[in-house]
Amino acid sequence: MIRGVLLDLDGTVYRGNHAVPGAARFIELLRRRRVPYLYVTNRASRTLERIRGQLAGYGLPCETSEILTAAEATADWLDGGSVYMIGEEGLEQALTSRGFMLTNEHPEDEGSPDYNAFPDYVVVGLDEHLTYAKLARATRHILAGARFVGTNPDTALNTDDGVAPGAGATLAALAAATGARPTVIGKPETIMIQIALQRLGLPKDEVVMVGDNLETDIRGAAAAGLPTALLLTGISTERDLRESDVEPTWVARDYEELTELLFGADL
Repeated sequence: MIRGVLLDLDGTVYRGNHAVPGAARFIELLRRRRVPYLYVTNRASRTLERIRGQLAGYGLPCETSEILTAAEATADWLDGGSVYMIGEEGLEQALTSRGFMLTNEHPEDEGSPDYNAFPDYVVVGLDEHLTYAKLARATRHILAGARFVGTNPDTALNTDDGVAPGAGATLAALAAATGARPTVIGKPETIMIQIALQRLGLPKDEVVMVGDNLETDIRGAAAAGLPTALLLTGISTERDLRESDVEPTWVARDYEELTELLFGADL
């Protein structure tokens, strides 16, 4: 019995500047049936309010409490203290809203006696303004003992201008410089999935992960013990399915077929 749903965003709920056909009606069905759900995304750069506005623009009902980003999951997972951050607004907001002190807010104070030169954590997300100075500072903090944490392992992402480096590329650079392996929160690692389950308050065998990517959405949720549904609306294809060692619980061509598989009802 499926009592809760986790939904990936890009490729599953929307593609480019449009909602995936049937996504809005599927969400309406979940709301009508009082099935709790969360949008779960590896993206860590955007704020919850920005994502909510984007989804609303696509005709998808959404509250910020129904969104779990890799930034939010990272901030939930950290155990207090100070953070040196490589990232953007979404990660900064997630950390500061939970009371974390960002040591890179005032680098000009580094020489003062009260400055915390060695933070508890180095947290790395996508940063479109990444500099060598940021990498150097993060390297020194990690070598000094700061815990090395990544929001997600995505090495590349699609942009309007083509493929660009993702947070995973920055993690790889820091790992090469320090010899340290980061703790990664986002899919296909299971930490974010576990946090999503805690938010829904449901056991893992009653929550399905719906996503378009075998290697992140489906692999991560399966590793966490959840049933999974691959939606063939984004990255992974039927050919990928045949060649992959990942086996989703269900495979659906569209939201109509997904609804029939999960709930035995038509949209």
